[in-house]
Amino acid sequence: MTECPHCQHKMDDGARFCSQCGKNLIGTPEQNSTAKRSWLPIITPIIMLVVMGVALYFVYDYQKDVNSEVVAMKKEAEQEALAGEYREAEKLLVGAIDRRPEIEALKQELGSVQEALTWDKELETVGQWIEEGSLKKANEKLTAIQEALRQEDSRLLVTLVPKMNEMDSRLTLKEVNQELSKLTNVDELAGKLNTLSGLNLEEASKVRDKIFEKIVNQSTKKAEAAAGEKRYAEAIATIDQGLQYVSNDEKLIQLKERIQQEKSAFEQAEQQRLESAMQQAAQDELRNQTQALEVADLSITKDEFGDFKVKGSLKSVATQIISTVTVKYDILDKDGKVVRSESVKVFPNYMNPGDQGTFEKVHYELEEGEYSVEMTEMEWLVE
Repeated sequence: MTECPHCQHKMDDGARFCSQCGKNLIGTPEQNSTAKRSWLPIITPIIMLVVMGVALYFVYDYQKDVNSEVVAMKKEAEQEALAGEYREAEKLLVGAIDRRPEIEALKQELGSVQEALTWDKELETVGQWIEEGSLKKANEKLTAIQEALRQEDSRLLVTLVPKMNEMDSRLTLKEVNQELSKLTNVDELAGKLNTLSGLNLEEASKVRDKIFEKIVNQSTKKAEAAAGEKRYAEAIATIDQGLQYVSNDEKLIQLKERIQQEKSAFEQAEQQRLESAMQQAAQDELRNQTQALEVADLSITKDEFGDFKVKGSLKSVATQIISTVTVKYDILDKDGKVVRSESVKVFPNYMNPGDQGTFEKVHYELEEGEYSVEMTEMEWLVE
């Protein structure tokens, strides 16, 4: 059953006109348009709300993505900075600030990274000076950087400590390398080994090898010089000093063995020389005590006054100085009979080995005749 919209009379479904009032039951275009317009005030706000909701959703979603990206960039920048990759960290933070320029924390972190980048450049300058050999400039600059960073309270600047330590090690290494040419003392060279002990640079091992080589050369040179002068104990001590630092060096070990053999041979020869010298000394002592003098000349002559003069000379064959030499002799007649026994002092009083001494004495009481003289005894003191 259908109800007439005009008189509310009920009629069959499908009727085109009302049987009560006769009005057309099918709506006109104006009516349809009016019906549509009657819905617009309700539909439009709904559509606007839907559109705004969708727009807000997309805006929210986009902002959410931007926030996530900025957070990720900030985190990555921190990792790069802590790893010492300040350039990469700077690029990431600049990108993050472009997306979120209102976030002050990003700007502060960028400032810290740029400060670290500045100090990193300063350390690069120090490294360049070290390579050029400008060690005084490098040392002063590095000291200033270390003092400045020590006063900073920044977690990021702590990441520069390994690089500062590396520059310090490189500087120390360069200084040691320059000083090596001036060092000839093994203890001084060993002191440089202690200086290098805390350095882990690859170049440090090369400098250590250079020091080891110089210790070997200096020890060898000094030991051979001492051995050449028969100072074997000193030579062996010099080698042992070198072996404290290069314990397995074959060159020093062989040199020590050779010097020990030379020392042993020298000591044996010295013992033989000592024994021979003792024997010679005993012989010399016996000669000095019993055969220190040889008669070089002995004669008796008559002078122009008719007096008889006994004259002679002696040669010292002693090995020491002798003194107070006294000569005893007999005067014999032509039949060989002793007519007088006399003694006389020899001049000079002291005679060195090889010196000659002389003596003479005039006898006034001898009768006319022919006489001869014979040495009977010689006395002397060994100094």
